[in-house]
Amino acid sequence: MTKTQILLSGHGGQGVLLLGDYIAYSAVLDGKHVVYTPSYGPETRGGKAKCYVVISDDEIDTPIPEVPDLMIIMNQPSMDFVPILGEGGLLLYNRSLIEGDPERNDIKKIPVPATEIAESLRKELSPEVLGDTRDTRFVANSVMFGAYLGAPAGQSAKKHLKETLQHFLAGRRQGLLELNRLAVERGLDYVSAVVAGKR
Repeated sequence: MTKTQILLSGHGGQGVLLLGDYIAYSAVLDGKHVVYTPSYGPETRGGKAKCYVVISDDEIDTPIPEVPDLMIIMNQPSMDFVPILGEGGLLLYNRSLIEGDPERNDIKKIPVPATEIAESLRKELSPEVLGDTRDTRFVANSVMFGAYLGAPAGQSAKKHLKETLQHFLAGRRQGLLELNRLAVERGLDYVSAVVAGKR
């Protein structure tokens, strides 16, 4: 049985719960069994927010992993969760907002400058695409979704990227589709290069 247990955490306003939605929905499209458990209450802007996603080829017996295989950490306070990451697990963390390297040698660590990548996108897109968007740092969660897709655990879900984004960025959010697509691609390219040993 192949099962991946994921913990995602950051502060409210970083789109951590939406990032969990992206991962869970893309796995559903990939034909997997999925349980998504958001943490309601502290996700107000500035407070700590987290969620769990469990993905499996078979039925899932528990929605909350005691020992995650993968963590996606968006801010410094959420690094408190790193000690519970399982041995040999993968840590994807936002190097833009997190100082230093986690002191664990039994896990794989990929620092991703997610906020910096998101901020740089403003220079790449036309005013027509950006519209009234003055600050693109809010798509750092999409950069980290791309980072997940570039890691071994998420690679089979890459083919569902377009459908996943269209599902969540419909209606009033449709104007943000191109910005988020580009953010995902940048995160995907970054981590794919790391995994291939080219970065």
